Amino acid sequence: MNTVQSKLDLNKSRLQVRDKRPNRERTMDDVEKQLLNQQQLISAFVEKVNRAILHLDKEMGNIDACRARLMADLKDKANAVEVDTGVLAIGPEGGSEELALRRKQNSILKTPQTWARSSTDNINSARHQIADSTRLRKAIRHIIYNSRQAEHETARMLNTSMMAKLGSTSYLKEDLDRQLAEVREEQHKAEHQRRKLAAALEAKRGPLMQSKERYEMRKARPDREAVQDDVERALAREIAHLHAVTAQINHKANAIDKELENLEIAAATIEDNIRDKEDALASDRKMVLLDGRSGLNTPPPSSIASYPSTQLSAAKTQTLRRIGDLEGELSSAKREREMLENSIMQLKSTLRV
Repeated sequence: MNTVQSKLDLNKSRLQVRDKRPNRERTMDDVEKQLLNQQQLISAFVEKVNRAILHLDKEMGNIDACRARLMADLKDKANAVEVDTGVLAIGPEGGSEELALRRKQNSILKTPQTWARSSTDNINSARHQIADSTRLRKAIRHIIYNSRQAEHETARMLNTSMMAKLGSTSYLKEDLDRQLAEVREEQHKAEHQRRKLAAALEAKRGPLMQSKERYEMRKARPDREAVQDDVERALAREIAHLHAVTAQINHKANAIDKELENLEIAAATIEDNIRDKEDALASDRKMVLLDGRSGLNTPPPSSIASYPSTQLSAAKTQTLRRIGDLEGELSSAKREREMLENSIMQLKSTLRV
């Protein structure tokens, strides 16, 4: 179970790494769903293996008990053969009293039917036990096979989701980088336009002051000469025109200042998003490499489900091997007992003759 536990630990570590992503990046995406599904699958597999081990332990106890009954029956049959052989060895003159074979005290004679049924019951019990063990092993192999297939598919889907997530996050970061570059370019253009407007405004300030000064100087003429002539009207028009132009320039400059402010806010937002994407990429890369692969472009290590069952659980493997040995001993004991029963039947037939 060490390999399975290491897989659970890897799954837990990956979930912990993903929990450290920025809040903006903490979503229930396919990777998160696959990790949770894998966690549930492996936990269910561990539970099934533990239940199987309990069943195997119980089955081993039943096999041991059945084997003990067979061995006791076999021992009795061997003793019976020895006794019947001794009976055949007695000649017409009889035997010595020291060698006389006598029935044990307090023993109860059985009928041939009871004697045969007792042995038959033991044989049938052994056969049923072997059949039960065979079915149990088949069920365990079926569980292991299905768990392997499911874990293989889950690991494959998880790896696909992780690599797809890395790709999509990288693409989004690259897109944000392009957007940031565009925003910075717009800022550069707006700042250039702002400088041009400032220069234009500065260029209008001199003529405006000149026109105002001329207009004020004309007001110093004597009252007899204070007439609204063409010069007066031209100066007034020029001053009004320059005021309108400077007002328009100021309006455009204010609009550009507002645009620069919005562009700076947008750039700061994009930069924050880029930092989050970089942190998310770092977390996801670390999460992917937790399985021991040398790089993102290398395939993942084999899933635990691809390991032989002997590596999945040493205890379970030893139990299965022990059951196989016990079944072999049961079969051997059954054959020996059947041979002894045949010998006994032949001896009895000889005695009847």
